[in-house]
Amino acid sequence: MNRQVRLAISVLAGLAAVVLAFAYASSTRSDAEAAQEEALARYGGELVTVCVATRDIAPGDTLDETNVTVEQWVASLLPEDAFTSLEDVAGKTATSAIPQRAVLCPAYTEARSDGLDVPDGTVAVCLASDPAHAAGGALERGDTVDVYVSGDSIADRLCEARVLDTSALAAGGGEVSWVTVAVDPASVPELLAATTVGQVTLVVPGEQVATTTEEPADSAEQAETPDTKDTEDTAKTGDGA
Repeated sequence: MNRQVRLAISVLAGLAAVVLAFAYASSTRSDAEAAQEEALARYGGELVTVCVATRDIAPGDTLDETNVTVEQWVASLLPEDAFTSLEDVAGKTATSAIPQRAVLCPAYTEARSDGLDVPDGTVAVCLASDPAHAAGGALERGDTVDVYVSGDSIADRLCEARVLDTSALAAGGGEVSWVTVAVDPASVPELLAATTVGQVTLVVPGEQVATTTEEPADSAEQAETPDTKDTEDTAKTGDGA
């Protein structure tokens, strides 16, 4: 194979790679636009620009364009105080772990004297909420909740979570607009994806009612012993005679 043929093949391969990359980017963008249109059709409202983590961000990391981007989300599915521009977050320090794809809000950057107590083996996720979807706004730190996502008249349980903080608790009162929960890291991608297409509801499970087991009946009442049965049979035979 001469040099010109090899050069032509290399050029064609390069062009094919560019076309495939462009097609993939277009497909990804189309999927995102379709998800946004579906959310708009389902929940109404308008699209607003918000800051989203492009990767997992550890406590102490500085927020900037290397780990944050801006995207359009349905306003009704967002915390009221979500950051809407890079200028809002640039230079701020994360005070708790921020999962990839999480919408940024003050809960992730507020400096607290007591800090955010995230249990080992879990990560903190901030969810937009309101009293109607957060047990009437009566959630307390440490509460265990079941996380459901609803859409098209169907509700699915996503995972179990532990309440770390709420906007009402952090402010010392008022209505709930966001809830920070601790979840298993494996549940984070599905949970964050659900927030873009459905309404997330936090459900407080009732205490498990222990069933009372009756004491076993006396053995003499449960069954007859062989000796007792033989005696009864002999008596019956005698009577018949």
